[in-house]
Amino acid sequence: RFEIGGVVIPALAEHVVDTQLATTLGREGFSVRTVEHLLATLHGAGIDNVDVSVQGDEIPILDGCGAEWLEHLDRVGFVEQERPVREFVIERIIEVRDGDRWARIEPAPGFELDITIDFDHPSVGKQHLAFQFDPNTFSSEIAWARTFGFERLVPAMQRLGLVRGGSLENALVFGSEGPLNEGGVRSADEPVRHKMLDALGDLALLGHPICGRLIAERPGHGIVFHLLKK
Repeated sequence: RFEIGGVVIPALAEHVVDTQLATTLGREGFSVRTVEHLLATLHGAGIDNVDVSVQGDEIPILDGCGAEWLEHLDRVGFVEQERPVREFVIERIIEVRDGDRWARIEPAPGFELDITIDFDHPSVGKQHLAFQFDPNTFSSEIAWARTFGFERLVPAMQRLGLVRGGSLENALVFGSEGPLNEGGVRSADEPVRHKMLDALGDLALLGHPICGRLIAERPGHGIVFHLLKK
């Protein structure tokens, strides 16, 4: 849960107030934006009981992924509690669609993510990735994948008051000729890995870990949120 201005906002789907480019939680006139990277890191690290005190109205973007959050969590450490973890066991298929975007959760023996993205850009295009998660998967395969965007869309987003703190230090930006970041991409499929990180963070808003498989085509925060509500 998040605490801001003396108000506690549980990290649950029922408190989602916006999903434009990021996930925002709100309650009693207070809100906190861009919670998904921190929630993904907590989820991936197996930490499911934590209070986050927030100053301001947005979680720091840090390095644009989960790697720096993971370093902070490793330094702080965690305490194993003597209470069993309740999990959602998916027993039937649940699906939502929005045009060419869709997301489905279905029964599986463990926790699995299967994500496909498709962007009209030569450096991204169509990418697919699927994992069955274990304690090491997040840190080795997902945590380092940065949020990404396209240079041609930045002016329009800034006019909407978005990406105000965005830079090449915390985002992977694609120009017409390819990545603008020094060193380029960290892997050819870094974008789909980051979409998996986002999905992992949004799934944490169920409040319990899942035994099931999420399959999503062109996912965004909105489509995953609607799946959680359903």
